[in-house]
Order: sequence, then C-alpha cells, then structure tokens
Amino acid sequence: MEDVNMKKLLSIGVGLVAACGWSQAASAQESGLSSMEVGQLRPEVQRRYDEALAATQSPEILSATDSRHMWASEAKAWCGIASGFLKNSIRDPESLSRCERFHAMMSMRAPDPQPVVIPPPPPPPSTACESALAATVFFEFDSSELPANIDETLSFTKQNMAQCRWNRFTIIGHTDRSGSDKYNDALSMRRAQAVSARMQSLGIAASALAVSAKGESEPKVETPDGERNPTNRRVEVTAAN
Repeated sequence: MEDVNMKKLLSIGVGLVAACGWSQAASAQESGLSSMEVGQLRPEVQRRYDEALAATQSPEILSATDSRHMWASEAKAWCGIASGFLKNSIRDPESLSRCERFHAMMSMRAPDPQPVVIPPPPPPPSTACESALAATVFFEFDSSELPANIDETLSFTKQNMAQCRWNRFTIIGHTDRSGSDKYNDALSMRRAQAVSARMQSLGIAASALAVSAKGESEPKVETPDGERNPTNRRVEVTAAN
C-alpha cells in the first residue's frame, strides 16, 4: 500500500513540474499581437486560426495525453472571434490576447518528466462533446453569404457526430443591432438557412436540422441600438442526441 501511495505522489509531482514548464514556455513564445497594426494583424490572426483548426483535427493532437487539444480548441475559437472583429478594422484586446496565448500554449509540448515507474495515464477525455455549441459561423455586415472558412468550421461538426452521438442540430441566425427589427429578422433567417444548406451538402440530413432566427434580439455582445458589431452577426449551431 505504501508503494502505491508513493507512486501516486511521484506522479502528481511530475505533473505539476510539467504544467509549470509548459505555461512558462508558452508565455515566452507569445509574439506581441497587441503591438501590431490592423493590417499586420489580419494575416497573423488568420495564420493562428488555420494552425489551431488543423491541430484540432490532427490525430497526434487528438491522441495526446496532454492538454494541447483543449488549447487548440480555445485558440481556434478566440482567433476566429478576433478575425471577425478585424474584418471590420476593430481591434478587440480580449480576443487578440486569448488567441495569442492559447496558440502559444497549443504549440508547446510539456517538458519530459523525470523517469518514474508509474502506470500509463488514461487517454484524455474528448473536449469536443462537452459543449452543446457545435459551431459558430460569423458573417460580414448586411450579408448572408457564407464565409470562406465555412467548410472547415462545419467539417469539425460533421466529424464529431459519431463520436458525440449527435443526431439533432438547432441552427439559429442572429444579427447585430444595425437596421430595423423586421429587416434583421429576415436577414438572420437567411443566414441560418445558408448554414443549413451547407450542412446538408456535407451529408447531414435535413430532417436532423431545425432552423430558426432571432434577429437582433439575442446579441452575444450588448451594444446600443444601431451599432454594428461583428461578434453579433452570427449563426450558432447547437447539437443534441
């Protein structure tokens, strides 16, 4: 029994050392997005988004026993939000900071621990199924045209259907608060229908999709009436089983 307890203590100590080293290395690699101009930020944020997206789909990352898949998922989400702001020449400090930090952490490997004879750790739980929000698609102002990265965004949802046992999706369109309620209700429905059509083209049955629209009534970010906001111009896809 004493041998088992000692092994557990050694395992915890190694994990703490690895986590500290990882965090310090990630901080050192952050490259200062906050100091860049908007024109410089766009390609840098897009590059980080693309790398994070690829990492979330990488077999190596998916099978890793560290937290890189979680960091990659966070980097993809925050870099996507930052990119949405930048399309409208808006610098959002929070999303830029989180994009940069999670991308740096995603890119690091935990330092090798000192050799300790312990049982191999169980594989990490999948983070893809923990949230009902399966995808968020952002749109340009006054547009229902799907963004260029739509297939990458939705392919992640499609690939996780079997693993997460998803068989029903709710697709809800939203707008920002620029424009009349009537106009925005119709615009948000067109956005939701566009996402639904693309999901069907990827092989998801129409019978599994429920489409609705909220117009400007449920903003992700509260703004004054009439204000344009890229984060609010979105379609959210939630999953259920």
